[in-house]
Amino acid sequence: MKNQTKLLMTLVLLLSFSFAAIPAKAAQWLLRPELIVSEEYSDNIFLTPDNEEEDFITTAGLGLTLQVLGRTSGLELNYTPSYSAFADNSDLDFWRHAAHLLLYDELGRNTRLELTGDFLDTEDPTDETADFTPDDPTSGPGIDADRLRRSRTRYRTYAAAASLAHQFGARDNFRLAMRYGQHEDIDTLPGVDVEDYTELRPLVGIEYWFTQRWGMETEGYYSNRSYDDENDREEYTGYIRLLHAFNRQLSGYLEYRHTKLDYDRDYDPLADIDYQLYVPSVGIRYEFQENALFTLSVGYLFQDLEDSEEEDDDYGWIVNSEIAKRWLFRTSYFELVGGSGYQIEDRGVEDLGLNIYYTGRATLGYSFSPRLTGEVYGGYRYDEYPDEEPERDDQTLDAGALLRYQALQWMNLELSYTYRDLNSDDADDEYTENRAMLRFVIAPVSPYRLN
Repeated sequence: MKNQTKLLMTLVLLLSFSFAAIPAKAAQWLLRPELIVSEEYSDNIFLTPDNEEEDFITTAGLGLTLQVLGRTSGLELNYTPSYSAFADNSDLDFWRHAAHLLLYDELGRNTRLELTGDFLDTEDPTDETADFTPDDPTSGPGIDADRLRRSRTRYRTYAAAASLAHQFGARDNFRLAMRYGQHEDIDTLPGVDVEDYTELRPLVGIEYWFTQRWGMETEGYYSNRSYDDENDREEYTGYIRLLHAFNRQLSGYLEYRHTKLDYDRDYDPLADIDYQLYVPSVGIRYEFQENALFTLSVGYLFQDLEDSEEEDDDYGWIVNSEIAKRWLFRTSYFELVGGSGYQIEDRGVEDLGLNIYYTGRATLGYSFSPRLTGEVYGGYRYDEYPDEEPERDDQTLDAGALLRYQALQWMNLELSYTYRDLNSDDADDEYTENRAMLRFVIAPVSPYRLN
């Protein structure tokens, strides 16, 4: 109840600031309601390695989107409550809730303030919030799915961020952000320890070019993770790059990246081990255009475990990369999104320590007619967890297809199919699932103007 009160107070403050920041007389107030009904089939609703159980899930919900659009500022608030009814597992019938808040203000010609907030309350382990900028491959959902979660137990996730970006030169920019996250399990399985937490993460970064050819970039953040029942931890991560521009789009860099992980106490001597990561590397960066990026670097990751009796704690060679690009054609598009690197895998239902990952996804979209469009996609992810005993590797393959048809001006139909397959050294986490969904969305042709 205490956390709920904090969330409500935070939301009230954000909305109060939002409306105060937008000139009421000059703004457009738009409301778009939607009625959403879907029928879904899954052949493995609990994501188990064997004894899979199938079920049909009927979902009905209402989508409400409020927009307040000013000349240099705006607000968008989306709230989607929905009720899910299971044909064979009525004990899983729940209300799901998803919400998204965006406030932006162009404080000056080169300065932008942005506030975002996302909320997800669900029992589906593969759920994530909607991507409100689907044409921008560099963005994504505010809350990602928890890849390590299984079964159908309810949980809530909050994510909020405030960011300030300022460009003070042709390629010089400064960024400042503060992020808050909270994870809470509502239902738990017998014998399963929950790891509810809150997290505060300030971030600062700058890119500055001394000359047309030479520059530097640095970014760092501090993460304070507080658990209800587990050991609290602090993370310090940052990098610095020396940049050299070969031309206006292509630059190379030398980089040093450092991570330090501190636990508050020796809560679990086998798992809660303080350590530091040292990663020198060399790489390139290619700037396609706005809403597109590509970086690639090769380096060596040294892991220094405190109080470790091992003579050699280092991990080995590592590739850090990121790509996000959409190529547009006359009636189709091709999108490629992916990356590799390392992170601390404790942002979901499990804490697996250091995570070395490689991931990629390709999407092909095609417009058959003005009313009929389709997509096919495929993705692969490889995860290595060297801190686990014994070491653990996961491989995840997912693929799917989607058809959208505008049956009437006020009604859209979507037919989708998704295949997921996870192979793991931990046999209890493996699963294969096939899902198919038919979805109806009824909405007015144009949003209602409230002023």
